[in-house]
Amino acid sequence: MKTYDVVIVGSGAAGGTLAAHLARTGVDVAVVEGGPKINTRSDFNTHAMPWEFANRQIPRMKAGKQGMDSERARGLGGKSLTWNAVAWRQSHRDFKGKSIEGAGEDWPIDYPDLAPYYEKIEREVGVCGNYDGLRDLPDGIFLPPVPYKCSDKLIDNGARKLGLRTIHVRKATLSRPSFGRPACHFCGNCMAGCDVVAKYNSYDVHMVPALKTGKLELIPNAVVREVVVNSDNRVTGVKFLHRETKAEGEVSGRAVVVSCACVQSVALLRMSKSRLYPGGLANSSGHLGKHFIPHFTGGVEAFLHGLKGTPLKDDEGFLDHAYLPSFMHERKRDYARSFGAQFGYQNRRGVGWARDIPGMGDSYKQVVKANYPAFVVFSPYGEMIPNPKSFIDLDENRKDEFGLPAARRHVWWSDNDKKIFADMQHWSEEILRAAGADILQVYKEPRTNHELGGARMGSDPKTSVVNAQCQTHDVKNLYVVDGSVFPSASEKNPTHTIMALAARVAENIADRMKKGEL
Repeated sequence: MKTYDVVIVGSGAAGGTLAAHLARTGVDVAVVEGGPKINTRSDFNTHAMPWEFANRQIPRMKAGKQGMDSERARGLGGKSLTWNAVAWRQSHRDFKGKSIEGAGEDWPIDYPDLAPYYEKIEREVGVCGNYDGLRDLPDGIFLPPVPYKCSDKLIDNGARKLGLRTIHVRKATLSRPSFGRPACHFCGNCMAGCDVVAKYNSYDVHMVPALKTGKLELIPNAVVREVVVNSDNRVTGVKFLHRETKAEGEVSGRAVVVSCACVQSVALLRMSKSRLYPGGLANSSGHLGKHFIPHFTGGVEAFLHGLKGTPLKDDEGFLDHAYLPSFMHERKRDYARSFGAQFGYQNRRGVGWARDIPGMGDSYKQVVKANYPAFVVFSPYGEMIPNPKSFIDLDENRKDEFGLPAARRHVWWSDNDKKIFADMQHWSEEILRAAGADILQVYKEPRTNHELGGARMGSDPKTSVVNAQCQTHDVKNLYVVDGSVFPSASEKNPTHTIMALAARVAENIADRMKKGEL
């Protein structure tokens, strides 16, 4: 059986970035993915409409196509195939929030450590955006921003009345042809694949070009159930189950990187029990699974007066074109940390709000038609502060189709979280009202979103799982690279930071390989 230099578990934004960067330096890499190969150009129902299906629900995959069907079996490219591509850099305040505000947890790295890798990613994949000069949202290397939609301009007017500002969204989606890929054609369904790869996905943009090096092998349909560690406290590879046949297999490597995405990475490490690690691999600290800090979202649905009754037109764009950046850090408040907000999302594929409109018959239809161009969703994102009651573990009494224990999420809202939620809902309503909107619905409870934490990065092996290079404290040839290593969340979408971390870790692994340290 061949022994690779590095075995990477997971092929999403982290695994795909890491694999490409390693392969380009001559490191021999295997990527083990639980799902099948997916053709992004033909396998998703990207341009489908609800009325084309009997139950008005659009299946994610076309008939007869496999993939994206469970947490442990998605497809080559992972969740990068179906993300919204929002790409923010974190700031000094995000990396050192505890030192600055006395809440949360500091990272063992700071913005200058990651800035060169943010730039590498931006130059490789293409991120559109504007140069805004914001202290807490660092600028990067940008393609031109996409224009505001009519609804964005109205909301920006409302925000300015309150002394706030919106900015152009920054996305890993091409606003002009670049890197041999076409520009976005604004079909408005970014989270159902991208059939021209204007939007970044790790398979087409990172891994396929890296295959040309001859140093990368992709192993799909392999659901990893264990990372193997030997008596010398070194990982030697992974054991897997074939997604379709359930046959067992193994892949050997000089080093292993777990990049399954937050919860599943924690679950895999917890399943990888041994004599050396009866509580889960790399868990001598007892902190594996702790400090689960998913983003939490609010939400306000509304209709903008300025757009009611206007002619119907194709205004979907690539969903959200504008963003409300964090503005609370410099304001007096009774909680730590902050929030930002995405908004927009007019979409012909989702008009569930019509159920909340009273009436019936022709008059009802006319009201729905008049409100359609005016509908907007305001989605603020808040930062959860780590607390001991939010964690990830395994449910040994509930097994999935592979006979593996289900990952279980425990979420508890602290007083600080509740205060952020209340304030971000308040400001969302205020901005919309200032923009001239009728409020349809205000969400009453926070909802979890981007999943982070559980394998915290830190300098102290007693209170963290990995070090500043995402190398586990316990096993020197085992790394974890995805959102699980975040010590704190910030209010920003995390994928750009995950990719920058992957590029940084690839450089570290390649250097250690050359020195014979792995």
